[in-house]
Amino acid sequence: MKHSLTVSSLVLATITGVALPATAQPASGTETACTAATPAEQIALNAAKNEARQMAEVTNGGLGVYRAEPAMHGAAIASPCDMLDAETWRFTIRGGEPTAVALEETYTLLSVVTIQGTGRDRTVTLDYNGPIEQYIQIGRASCRERV
Repeated sequence: MKHSLTVSSLVLATITGVALPATAQPASGTETACTAATPAEQIALNAAKNEARQMAEVTNGGLGVYRAEPAMHGAAIASPCDMLDAETWRFTIRGGEPTAVALEETYTLLSVVTIQGTGRDRTVTLDYNGPIEQYIQIGRASCRERV
């Protein structure tokens, strides 16, 4: 499975609390925080957030063994999200064993999910799913080349 990483290192460092090596810095600053100015945009962003969270939950074994961070259950505007383009969002979701996440805020897994489009035309892409440490170690550039 090809792992494609295109999450800004600033967002990753903020989310994980770990500084990334210089080789993992983003090539461009085209990503911006997710915003939703109109009710229609708020609905689209919330739907995208839910779709991304559900992808992470299914990929990591379901709710019995995995839980996404609290930000993925709250307001979409506060979720770990980058807006890549109009109707294109990338969510960087920390998660792990449900009890560890709920009681200790301990995260072991990272899922990077890109949502493009809205409604029935939506495309959901899992860009990365695995240990947080591995994501940080392999860096942005080398992860694109991994198969």
